[in-house]
Amino acid sequence: MTADSALRREARAGRSGPDPSLRNSPNLLRRHSPGFVAAWRAIYCGVYRWRSEGGWAVVPSPLGRPTWAYVPGLNSSDLDRSGAEALAREAKGRAYNIRVLGAPTGGDPPPGSPTAQRLDLSAWGRDSREIWTRALAPQPRRSIRRARDAGYTVSEETGAGAVGVFHDLARRAFERHGSPMVPSKLFSALVSELGARILVVRDGADGRPAAALLWLRDGSLAWAPWSGALRRRDHPGSLLFWGWVELALRDGVEVLDFGRSSAGRGAYVFKRSFGATAIPLRWFSDRPADLYRRYAGAQRVWRALPRPLTRRVGPALCRYLADY
Repeated sequence: MTADSALRREARAGRSGPDPSLRNSPNLLRRHSPGFVAAWRAIYCGVYRWRSEGGWAVVPSPLGRPTWAYVPGLNSSDLDRSGAEALAREAKGRAYNIRVLGAPTGGDPPPGSPTAQRLDLSAWGRDSREIWTRALAPQPRRSIRRARDAGYTVSEETGAGAVGVFHDLARRAFERHGSPMVPSKLFSALVSELGARILVVRDGADGRPAAALLWLRDGSLAWAPWSGALRRRDHPGSLLFWGWVELALRDGVEVLDFGRSSAGRGAYVFKRSFGATAIPLRWFSDRPADLYRRYAGAQRVWRALPRPLTRRVGPALCRYLADY
């Protein structure tokens, strides 16, 4: 049985996932700060050479009509629903997109819908033992023990070498999902200008990297937008995320955002098994914003293309993907 199938079986049996009593925690709906959103937008505009106008990033299109993106690349923003609706009215007549957090539904969102997966560390008293025994499902606990027994170690790494390690592992994850890889200079800019940090899991036998994630802090909210792990039976990816939980606890973080995932799919089930609650993402756009369905065909084509080709053109293509 694969790790994904084991997690799905436990989820169906009710043995994994967040404590239902925590689903209404106000911490889970913590929005990004205006300063973080502005800095994030500025970095994207600098890396992709986009024009910034009135709080929007103007994303070019090969077809000639640009898209006005409020938070390109960011899962949600500093706006609530009413703020997003007001901004959408201002954008009338343009192609635009705005992302905000929705409200927990009390259960799993509809299959395939976009979600942010969040873990409220403060709800568990910021106690790693409580989180380990009560928030995590049995499967990730077994996987973490197995990775430790195999000799894997997890630590923060810095400098250009850490960015290179992360880029290589993240690129493999992007390729498995059929997605173009963002340019490495974006990661470097997030590290140097917004204080992003990189966590790496290494094989104890040869010291080679087996998993890595990039994460950022916005006050007491921490977010890991990208990660990558080698597919191995001793589960370095599970150790990676538990290492992030432990590091965040030491740093005084209150809420972890595990990043965006499609409800019901493998990444969603994996994050749910760490006790994360699914928060629906509400997208305001001039056209239907079902990102996963829109790009499903393109992902299949992208996976079929030669890797040298996708690695060469992928970063350049990302410049035109306003809702990526």
